[in-house]
Amino acid sequence: MIRTRLFGFIVAAATCAATLLVQSQIAMAQGSNVPNALQGFAKNRDEPVRINSNTLEVRDKEKTAVFAGNVVVTQGDTVLRSPQLLVFYDGSAAPADGQPSKSNQIRRLEATGGVVVQTKDQTATGEIGVFDVKSNTVTLTGKPVILTQGPNVIRGQKLTVDLTTGVSRFEGGRVESLILPGSVKQETPAAPKR
Repeated sequence: MIRTRLFGFIVAAATCAATLLVQSQIAMAQGSNVPNALQGFAKNRDEPVRINSNTLEVRDKEKTAVFAGNVVVTQGDTVLRSPQLLVFYDGSAAPADGQPSKSNQIRRLEATGGVVVQTKDQTATGEIGVFDVKSNTVTLTGKPVILTQGPNVIRGQKLTVDLTTGVSRFEGGRVESLILPGSVKQETPAAPKR
């Protein structure tokens, strides 16, 4: 019974992590042409999501689950790495039949201990990454948060992305940007339909 509950929770947690990554990528991709490693999840949204860690601990009484030790979340060519991923939820992890709970709600996901998101040519790094389901925001904090694409670099203390509006904002101190002319790939608009 514990094994089926754990399996059901793992399926639910993997699904929620995939949703988080895809939503954040879509919102950030719509919001700007700034270097953004998270856009890879939007490009790979039809690909399966794989989560690996050294351990998984479900604390059903506390409504938390902890993926710990070399956590790697992969979708297509995009990889998120973190020492720890915490999942905060409402409801039970899974019913006794092993199926994901219909009433299970993820409240928040936190990647901690140094977060790195990489695609072929882009990287985003910070100390902590948080997805708040209620406010539909993703926040990356660090000393500093760094976004890179090739030679282009943006640094700041805190990056907040509103997934509803697609607005990204650096705040909490000076923001430093180095964007080399001609280095940002411009997407060509699609040809008009006839």
